[in-house]
Amino acid sequence: MDIIQLKGEEKQLYSLVAHLVMNEEVISYNLNYPYKTSPDYMWFVATDNGVTLGFIPVKLEEEGKVKINNYYVADDDSAVFSALLKEIVRVFAGDHEIESVTQIRHIPEFEKGGFAVVLYWKRYVKMKVFRDEKECV
Repeated sequence: MDIIQLKGEEKQLYSLVAHLVMNEEVISYNLNYPYKTSPDYMWFVATDNGVTLGFIPVKLEEEGKVKINNYYVADDDSAVFSALLKEIVRVFAGDHEIESVTQIRHIPEFEKGGFAVVLYWKRYVKMKVFRDEKECV
């Protein structure tokens, strides 16, 4: 499996994810919320032999914060989640605060990736990667 990192409007991104982000089943996976992109996004795409296995777009916000707010992993594959989240943490953890709006059912996958829950909502949780244990809630 390869993890490809792409800017939010790169042409290669569209060829890797367009068939998924417009698919009814994938939109349903995302609780019917549409996927978004712009120059403010960095996408992490998991592929294997030309097949897109999953993706996590990360929005680069002001003040050194990045946020995950949509994602897709085929069959909720734990290995794909792990690879994507590991790469995101590797790229951003040094000088960015990493937050995620995570579906309740994916809490265990994000916890394995180093995230901790900081706020519960009805269908989602807000999660964050903490640099050290002193920051944990």
